Amino acid sequence: MSLPRPVSDTLIELLKPVASELGERLGASAVNERYAEIEPSGSSALNQQIKKDPRWIKAQMRYLQRQQAREQQLIALAGAEEWAKEERVNRIKAQELRDKRAISRLCRDLMREFQSEAIRVKLSEIQTIWDRDNWFSNLSRQETEQILQQQQHRLLLLVAPAKISEDCPDSFRHNLNIELPAKLRAFLNQHYPQHGDVCPVQFYGDYFKKAISDIDVERLQSVLSPVPTAILYSDISDYEVNFHVGFWGIINQSVSLVAMQPWNWEEVYHQLEAQGKDEKLSLRIIRQIIVTIHKLLAAFLADLYYLNIDFTHEPQLFKLEAEFAQEWFSKDWAQPYIETLKEIQEQQRIVYKGEMRRLALREAKAKAERQRLEEAELKRREESEAASKRVKELAHKLKHQKWRCVYTLPGHLSFVNSLAISPDGKILASGSWDKTIKIWNLETAELIGTLTGHSDRVNSVAISYDGKMLVSGSSDETIKFWNLHSGDLLCTFPGHSMEVNSVAINPKRQVIASCGGADNTIKLWNLRSGELLRTLRGHSDNVNAVVFSPDGKILASGSSDATSKVWDVESGKLLRTLSGLNVGVNSVAIAPDGQILASVSNDYTIKLRNLHTGSLLRILNTNSGRGKGVTNLGTTEAVHILQNYVSRGESVAISRDGLTLVSGCDENTINIWNLQTGELLSALKGHSGTVYSVAIAPSGNLLASGSADQTIKIWRCD
Repeated sequence: MSLPRPVSDTLIELLKPVASELGERLGASAVNERYAEIEPSGSSALNQQIKKDPRWIKAQMRYLQRQQAREQQLIALAGAEEWAKEERVNRIKAQELRDKRAISRLCRDLMREFQSEAIRVKLSEIQTIWDRDNWFSNLSRQETEQILQQQQHRLLLLVAPAKISEDCPDSFRHNLNIELPAKLRAFLNQHYPQHGDVCPVQFYGDYFKKAISDIDVERLQSVLSPVPTAILYSDISDYEVNFHVGFWGIINQSVSLVAMQPWNWEEVYHQLEAQGKDEKLSLRIIRQIIVTIHKLLAAFLADLYYLNIDFTHEPQLFKLEAEFAQEWFSKDWAQPYIETLKEIQEQQRIVYKGEMRRLALREAKAKAERQRLEEAELKRREESEAASKRVKELAHKLKHQKWRCVYTLPGHLSFVNSLAISPDGKILASGSWDKTIKIWNLETAELIGTLTGHSDRVNSVAISYDGKMLVSGSSDETIKFWNLHSGDLLCTFPGHSMEVNSVAINPKRQVIASCGGADNTIKLWNLRSGELLRTLRGHSDNVNAVVFSPDGKILASGSSDATSKVWDVESGKLLRTLSGLNVGVNSVAIAPDGQILASVSNDYTIKLRNLHTGSLLRILNTNSGRGKGVTNLGTTEAVHILQNYVSRGESVAISRDGLTLVSGCDENTINIWNLQTGELLSALKGHSGTVYSVAIAPSGNLLASGSADQTIKIWRCD
């Protein structure tokens, strides 16, 4: 039997708008979330948190890969026999279902994990909420806490007792509030079990002790907001029924309240009576209709919620047409709800495909980046191996180089303690304690000229990077500028309060640096005008040496206070102090690549440091007896220590190719080192006094040494 057609049509018209309204209210937020970009404004923080979780991204990518593999398998089955194809297709579908359910479980697990803090806060607030609002005394606090403490993410569905007018038939007042929770529980346990894998629903039919209203739904949300919840409640007068739905979820936590148009049950009663049905049966049918509408709403809300959070969800309502097509009822009742779910499901699928495309693109980019990094690492290793091979080859070549003295240049009447070679490698300038500067032809050893004008010993000479100017610093407390080619004195200006120990010319700027004795300072001067630009203070004893980095941005200094300091040229700011040198620093040099600072100390060592970090890279030490303290630094500080005696080094220079370092010492020798390995390559002997200065020609195959024996020697590498 079935209901009269007018009754059935009335119910369809009654139910249809609710399906549309619930779909719009509760489905739109999640669909919009899925269309959102990575950082959408106003989007759910929780939903975005899940999407960004590495576990979720990994699962999505794995699902995408397995789905693509299944598509390929289905294509490959095109030519198979029907029985084999059907078996294989069923197996593929079963795999697809397992993968979807695994995604669903992960989604629910992540939601519960991310909501744990909000749940903890609510549990701590319950007492305050209960004390603040007397309405909560109608609820079970114990059940409320149990709901919050549930470890499984699920939809909570509550049905409240119907508010039934005293004017309603006894059949309603005596039976409806018994039938409604009992039949709804049986329905949900069968199709939406709480511990199921598909769309778990936790149902309470007796949570409310009495009928509720909209305000009560909003009150309850203040406690259960971290738990997605749907509440069904109704009120029945003597002629009509009002159905109500209250809802909040994870993605949209604000309360949604939806009410149906009132259903005139009395009119249906009269239609049934006209068909010859007695009062008892007619009222029973009406109660069944009310219960069935609750079932339909509960199923729709459950499927709608899980569609919103899980793109893999397949609504159970699609399989329940028979449930709503029993005696008295038409399957058309559920059709508007099924159509609404299908529409949202199609939107979800479109969005899901877009998400999968973005994920696939992201994975492709990540894969390309990984491949790029792997290729870069492979290239780096190959380059490192090639560089190591070149270093070994160069080390072998350098080790077998033979240096010989080709010229000995007499002429100075005292120590030769400063040398400079022009950028073209043709001119050598020498400064001496005899107060003169001599200019030599480096290739022929011919004396070009003698520059006089200083009234005390010349401690330092430097040639500008255009090869036109010579700068000298003297113990007469002055700095002099000379025309290198004519020998003319261009200008003189006072330098420091006692003596000028060292001068250096910036390779990139019109700046020179000088350091003095008693005043412990470094001064920066304009190369053209002689204007004092800045005074650098920080050393606590004589500053013995200064040198610019190849890019002209950094100045390094060495002092008798047992430190080297690194300065920013532009600002004059002290960048770092390199201590742990034990004794004074006599000479400093910077490698052509601007990475290594070499300093010569009175402890018979040459220390190589990273110019930018100050870390100690290597110690060149050829004296195990006179420099005992140095070898105890440990391998973390001193990467390499050479146990060959250097003696008290006075000067150091690095070749333009950065391969060799040359040092002079008081053993009357010039030591040549492999800068990359720290190996001592040669010890050139010939001077009869301490070697105070060394300089290497740009070609790398000529070097000059100045000594306390008042001579300069020119050495050539064959």
